Amino acid sequence: MNHAAPEPVATVFEVVELFVGDDDGMLWLTLGFASLGEPLDVLHIVCGKAPTGILEEDALYLERTSQDLACSGEVLALAVRGEGLALALTPEGAGALDLPEHTRFAFEAQPALFAQAAAHLAQMAAVGHACIATNGHPNDDSNGRP
Repeated sequence: MNHAAPEPVATVFEVVELFVGDDDGMLWLTLGFASLGEPLDVLHIVCGKAPTGILEEDALYLERTSQDLACSGEVLALAVRGEGLALALTPEGAGALDLPEHTRFAFEAQPALFAQAAAHLAQMAAVGHACIATNGHPNDDSNGRP
């Protein structure tokens, strides 16, 4: 008998645009989606290209439409799940971003964007962000590293 905890219920947002970058010593991924009350919502996910050894600087930084909706180091997990991304935040991170603790980003309307997002997350994971899991996605170039 399996007594594993069930998957938490997640709020789902459909990604309609994606932007990625690799400049100024940073890797970044921006998911564009519509949310309740914000038809042009975004989630920026940012990390440094090389670890500094300073926990606060090496943490994933997330920001929505303004720096008033931002947090650093509050990601429990960011994972490729099926053809989407699953984000788990600490209660503090969820409050700072005004997002649920469990959020899923789907790519049903724009499946080509999913491959780009997964590949960029693999680059972020390769920098050393153990909270990012690409689960062997074909674009995962981390060679099994977390």
